Amino acid sequence: MKLQRNLLALALGCALAGAALARQPPGPAQLIERAEAQVEQGTADPQRDLEPLLRNLRAVRDESARHSLISAIEKLGDADGASPAAVKAWFAEQAPPVLLDVARSQAGWSLRGDALMALRTLDASDVVLDEAIAIARADTSEQKGYIRSRGALLEDWKDSRRRSGRSSAAARPADAAKEQQALELLRTRSVGVSADSLSDAVGKSRPDVVSALLDAGVDVNAPGPAGMSLLTVGAMIACSNKNPVERQLDVLDILFRRGAQVNARDAQGNTVLMAAVQSCPLPVIEKFVAGGAEPDPVNAQQFTPLKMALIGGHWDIADFLVGKGARITAGEADQLFFEKPQDPAQLAVLKRAIKPGQ
Repeated sequence: MKLQRNLLALALGCALAGAALARQPPGPAQLIERAEAQVEQGTADPQRDLEPLLRNLRAVRDESARHSLISAIEKLGDADGASPAAVKAWFAEQAPPVLLDVARSQAGWSLRGDALMALRTLDASDVVLDEAIAIARADTSEQKGYIRSRGALLEDWKDSRRRSGRSSAAARPADAAKEQQALELLRTRSVGVSADSLSDAVGKSRPDVVSALLDAGVDVNAPGPAGMSLLTVGAMIACSNKNPVERQLDVLDILFRRGAQVNARDAQGNTVLMAAVQSCPLPVIEKFVAGGAEPDPVNAQQFTPLKMALIGGHWDIADFLVGKGARITAGEADQLFFEKPQDPAQLAVLKRAIKPGQ
């Protein structure tokens, strides 16, 4: 009987202890796991799944846990990551005040540095970055050199973002259902959601990834490096790498359907066709023109696609452009060639290219 009472008491104690544990709030690791799962499924509720990460970052004092929370916030809110745009926007608005508080706190130097750099990952506004830079500059701790270096990195990044125009290229999906499907594919390809990713996918002639990135909200006309359009950069890489032509054409079809500005010009007045004639095969040139590219634009140096094709010895492309109305003067032809070509077919193309009476 005594044994039975002891066993009953033990069982009751275990039950009470289990109930007490069940009533305990989830810890940082559980909160992170739940948030990541909900974001990946496209079912994240900011107040239920995301806000607890920020609340715990403020409340907990274990630095290891706080590092994990900042890493999770970076991963889920990464402006170039594979989270839905709504999740990125929520973190970009809600996380900076908490991260700034960590940066100005008495926490360890590593944690404060992580908080500062997370603002870059979230693509925080200039106002937020200016505050973070000021916090770093004002640091007087023993590790002030490290903290101030984080501020310098943020300042450099802010300046480069402004010069490149990247701050205007945030993903803006038009259809939430298509966005979620696109993100699922992009995760399987380990591709982030950014203009850089779209340029890379165009350069590698990956139609499925290009479509997914556009469905995920990347701007088809996002600026590329050095003032060139994303279309120009991607097309140049695809042709230089000699990707299969059919895949290149499939990608261009997608981009044109989605509104790519085929006649956009860089600071020197170059269009994508001017770049394409230097390394792309004729079918790609034909696709550009069919997609609306002007066949005879003039850049700031008075070069045209036809002149570039002739200089490069791309006679098939030159013949095509002449057929679309591109012309040069006799004087321009003399400047392009020290010696006229001897091949009869090439001479015929050149003769047709010269404006009558010139």
